[in-house]
Amino acid sequence: MPALALVAIGSFRIISTYHVFSHTIDEPDHLAAGAEYLTTGKYWYEDQHPPLSRVFGAVGPVLAGERFRHGPDWHMEGYRILGHGAHYDRILALGRAGILPLFWLGCWVVYRWALRDGGPLAAVSAVLIFSTLPPILAHAGLITTDLGLASLTGAAVLATLYWAEGPDRRRSLLLGAAIGLACLSKFSALVFLPAAWALMLARPDFRSALRQWRMILLALGAAWIVIWAGYRFGFAHGLPAPHFFSGIQSVWKHNRSGHAAYVLGQRSQTGFWYFYAVVLGVKTPLGLLGLTVLGLFQRRARIYSLLFAAAILGVGLASRINIGVRHILPVYLGMSVFAGCVIAAARSRAEQALALALLAWHVISSAAQHPDYLAYTNEIAQGHAERFVGDSDLDWGQDMNRLADFCSRSGIEQLTFRPFNWSYQIAGHPLPAILPPDSDNPAPGWNAVSITTWKVFGFPAWAERAPPPTVRIGRSILLWRY
Repeated sequence: MPALALVAIGSFRIISTYHVFSHTIDEPDHLAAGAEYLTTGKYWYEDQHPPLSRVFGAVGPVLAGERFRHGPDWHMEGYRILGHGAHYDRILALGRAGILPLFWLGCWVVYRWALRDGGPLAAVSAVLIFSTLPPILAHAGLITTDLGLASLTGAAVLATLYWAEGPDRRRSLLLGAAIGLACLSKFSALVFLPAAWALMLARPDFRSALRQWRMILLALGAAWIVIWAGYRFGFAHGLPAPHFFSGIQSVWKHNRSGHAAYVLGQRSQTGFWYFYAVVLGVKTPLGLLGLTVLGLFQRRARIYSLLFAAAILGVGLASRINIGVRHILPVYLGMSVFAGCVIAAARSRAEQALALALLAWHVISSAAQHPDYLAYTNEIAQGHAERFVGDSDLDWGQDMNRLADFCSRSGIEQLTFRPFNWSYQIAGHPLPAILPPDSDNPAPGWNAVSITTWKVFGFPAWAERAPPPTVRIGRSILLWRY
């Protein structure tokens, strides 16, 4: 079956990145929280994210014998679990492998949705697009919550579409389970799903199904049971699943205070209203963007999948946490389905040729930047992604393995550097002696600069006036020799 072959190829591409990239900034914490849940039955490590995706990421290391320890340094557990050298490589790969089923789920959702809207050709085309999207491949290879959010939010919306056709008891229970799992993947689902449902009010079948209030209550009840089960039916302070509610409060406080952000050469602590529109424009292959535009001129294209993507983007535009396209990752399920339907709906030879050319552009653009899917930018960036984006769209600390390898091969014994991924010195491979840098002047010898530290936080200042770097490590670390 062509779709299964495409999923297999995508899986191989994901797996091939495991040992290339070091752990990113967030992965040790997600690993530790998942290990705590699995080995102690508690979920105290950090509640700003629900447990489901973290559990997927911790299953492999736990089966390999790793355990969570509530010691005096328990906030460092993720780094202890990862360890060093060959052990580090093995545990990190096992953790990342646990996210792979969420990639398969996302592919299945895209296939079923496109099959429903556009037929077999649309379904296969949509899977081809989704399984070659650099942001999807990137986050399918990391122990984080973002791909889980994308796949499970998409599953909940697909379940809603089927439910609206015939809101019986079985479909209501399935919808409730899908909603509950989406909410257990990341709290963003609590705003993404209502936004998607609001746009579904344009559909007559959905408006009609909303009259079945008993089925709605059944679905919501099932969703809550799934969420409560995900928190092990905990009860405290008069609340079931208290960490679910405290986690929502933590996210709300985080959004209110904002987060250091960078886009188009500008920095802000409270974000930019246009942030996600810009990063979507430079992080999405131009072939897919072209197919999206082509579909707007096709009367035959089914539009709701694109409206779903628009709903996700709309929620993102209102957020004050502007870290990366990963926070609106579900947008790519809707765009993939829509683009697949656009390809299937092409009728004239000119339209078919244009659709195939755009599809080929999309696939080639993705393959050309292997394995740097996390740092991928399209041709708009013209090889200077740091002028547009930073943080998890370019430098999430993923190139520390490459830096260690370069220093080892080059015999570098001393490096002036303030790493964005400082924890690599705690868990990872050996680095040379790291000296603290001066913001105003480079030190004699080798100087390394993390693009996120430079662009998002303005350190070191001397990098702004420096000549081109001597060496670029991957896409995220610059090296000068003075």
